[in-house]
Amino acid sequence: MQTINRHVRVSLVVLLLVCAGMLLPRLVDTREAIHELRITAREMSFHVEDIAGANPTMALTAGEQVKVTIRNEDRGMLHDFSIPEWGVRTGGVEWGDERSITFRVPAAASTLSYVCTPHSVMMSGRITVSK
Repeated sequence: MQTINRHVRVSLVVLLLVCAGMLLPRLVDTREAIHELRITAREMSFHVEDIAGANPTMALTAGEQVKVTIRNEDRGMLHDFSIPEWGVRTGGVEWGDERSITFRVPAAASTLSYVCTPHSVMMSGRITVSK
């Protein structure tokens, strides 16, 4: 009797592992994609990877999840990345460091600003949100 119970338990464990192996790829595929933006602060301006120019306009889509990573390459300066209208802020980033923040873009289409809080006169740009 004990041998039968052991075989039943082993069979159930094997069955659960097989089912988990079949479902796992489906669970992974349903994860939402994250729009990643890599921003470098240098020469007192923002430079966004794959977008030309300083302090460029960034295009986002309403409802999408975004991860912003800012790297500070301005020696002796403290920078941050902030979208005041959404309450998004990385906090201060020292020279040679980087920091990331992930947020969801609000559902409404809009145009707004992003800034470096301590240097907002020189380090600011626009974000356009489309539906």
